[in-house]
Formats: sequence, structure tokens, C-alpha cells
Amino acid sequence: MVAQWLARLSHFDLRDLSVERVSNGPLKLKALVALLLVSAVLVMGYGLMLRAPINQLAQQRDAEVMLHGEFVAKAAQVASLEAQLLSMHELEAAFSDVLKQLPGQAQVPGLLDDMSRLGQTSGLQIEHIQWSPEVLQPFYAELPLKLVLIGGYHDLGHFVSQLAGLPRIVTLHDFTLTPLNESNDGQLRMTLLAKTYRTYDQG
Repeated sequence: MVAQWLARLSHFDLRDLSVERVSNGPLKLKALVALLLVSAVLVMGYGLMLRAPINQLAQQRDAEVMLHGEFVAKAAQVASLEAQLLSMHELEAAFSDVLKQLPGQAQVPGLLDDMSRLGQTSGLQIEHIQWSPEVLQPFYAELPLKLVLIGGYHDLGHFVSQLAGLPRIVTLHDFTLTPLNESNDGQLRMTLLAKTYRTYDQG
């Protein structure tokens, strides 16, 4: 039945669709014409009225996916905000402790006295100790101190370890160790550069 209808449809001539012929034709012909008209109206309606809203809907769905991703990322940031604030406070406290270890200008002579005292208590002879000019860095100033000490190997090592225990930050640079004389009595001359630091807002 369907095969016969399709075969007849393949031989159908659109010129036969005159108004008189359709109005007087069989019910099948009227149904076919009505189907063609409805299909044409639907296609035109889709093209004229539905395509733009459907495209807009697709864009809105894409935007929804993007906004959902942003929301998830921001929610994760908010969830970790408390931990970040705690970490920031800990860093601020640690930074404050470090700043307290930087000597102010008024404390520099006292630091020199501390180093002299450590040298003497370590059994060393202080041959030379002198501040060098400040070295300005972008965020701080270096205060270099040149030391020349004479003593035994273990006494020199004890002095260096004692410097690390000072309440102020002191770093050691440019070590040289040479025998004091040719008698091989174990006495050494140590030359080193000790540096402490201050920030620009410290007096």
C-alpha cells in the first residue's frame, strides 16, 4: 500500500495542483496538499521565529556552564580563605620576629661589643675588627664588619657557633684560614666578613 502511494508520488506533477483540481480531487490529494502546506509553514516558522531563540538558548547554556565553573572556583577560594588568613597572620608574626633581630642604628656599637666579648671568651686574640661602610640594597642595608682573629682551630669553630646564637641576625662570609707561623703550633689566623642588616625605617 505504502509502496504504491510512494510510486504514485514519484510521478506526481506539481502543475496538477491547481485550486480547482485540488478542491475537486480525491481526499488523498487534499491530504497531500495540506501536508505540504503545513510542512512549508513549519519550515518557514522555524527559520523565521525559532532559529534565533534556539541559538540564544544554546549560548545561554554555554554561559551557564562557564558561570558554574567560575562559581565552583570562587567557592573553593572562599572555603580556603580562613586557612589563608591564618597562614598570612603566621607569616606576619614570623616577619615581625625577624625584624626584631635586625639591629637598629643605636644598637650597632653594642653588637660590636658582643662580637669582641665572644672572641675573648672563645680564647681568641682579636687582631682587627672594624665596620665597613653600609651597603644599600633595595629593601635593606647591609652592615659589614671585618674581623681578623687568632687562635686554635677548635676555638675559632666555637666562636663561629657562638655568633649564630646572638639575638641579632649575623651572617658570615669570605672565610680564610692561614697558619699564624711556620712553627706548626696549631695557631691560625682567620679572616672573615660578618654582616648584619637593618631595614630603612630602623633608626
